[in-house]
Amino acid sequence: MRPVLIIMLPILIVLISCQKAAEKHTKSVEEKVAKFEKSTKDGSWLQKLIATEAHSEAVLLSKLPTQLVGVPLRSSASSATQTASGTYSLNPEPNHETENITLTILDGAGSYGFGHLNAIYKMISMEVNNQEINGWAKTQEHKGVRILLKEELDQGIQMSQLEYIKDNRYHITLSGRRYDSKKLIQAKEDLEKLKF
Repeated sequence: MRPVLIIMLPILIVLISCQKAAEKHTKSVEEKVAKFEKSTKDGSWLQKLIATEAHSEAVLLSKLPTQLVGVPLRSSASSATQTASGTYSLNPEPNHETENITLTILDGAGSYGFGHLNAIYKMISMEVNNQEINGWAKTQEHKGVRILLKEELDQGIQMSQLEYIKDNRYHITLSGRRYDSKKLIQAKEDLEKLKF
């Protein structure tokens, strides 16, 4: 009887170890499935954009507000596919010497817009905190919205940029010339009051 017990005891230990390993593996698989389902649910707004029809040039241009942070819209154009941009300045004819903000709105609908917005979503989701000699770039949360913020001193001229996704559809880029990033954050707050 003793030899049978000596043989059965290691077998029993191996079986118990295998069962614990199987339970641990099953739990790990269940966690991965749950994580995937959550990410799919979170990203479903992005996937729906493929089947959404993009706005016309006229509709996109109509989304440009007449002013941002008290600075009037001076010019507007549709410079690229599914894109509208406007320049805001206190100077009636803004140029490289004047303070101005450029607002660019890219519609993330359709296959073109989806590809672009997907890339921006991934970029803004990453942790960025870069410091260079002439400037910096970082991602952060601002009032519940993930943004990418940059500042640079280019030949003595203050340049800034703020990017984010608005209303789960539009890639918004605010570019400041002779304005720092604080002014762009104020402009973002103005934009967030508007429903596109």
